Amino acid sequence: MSSVAYTTQIEEKLAERLEEAAQAAKVPVAELIAECVSQHLDVAARHRAVIERLEMVDQGLLDLASFIGEATAGGGQVDVSTLCRYAPQKA
Repeated sequence: MSSVAYTTQIEEKLAERLEEAAQAAKVPVAELIAECVSQHLDVAARHRAVIERLEMVDQGLLDLASFIGEATAGGGQVDVSTLCRYAPQKA
């Protein structure tokens, strides 16, 4: 696996925390930073997927509400008797 180097500046307190954590984990600081960034990107990707799904659900609910509004408004051409698949069976 090839790697790319980036240079960044961080606050002294954060650097101290990184050095302490790396020492406790017995890994180089750069490796710890890379692992932290990787984990953060994974979380960010999952968060984005959740937000996209929530937006899809929201849109689906709006579409459903609009459909039900049109179907139940007087003069609608939608057969509301089949609107719910769990409707009681006709005797």
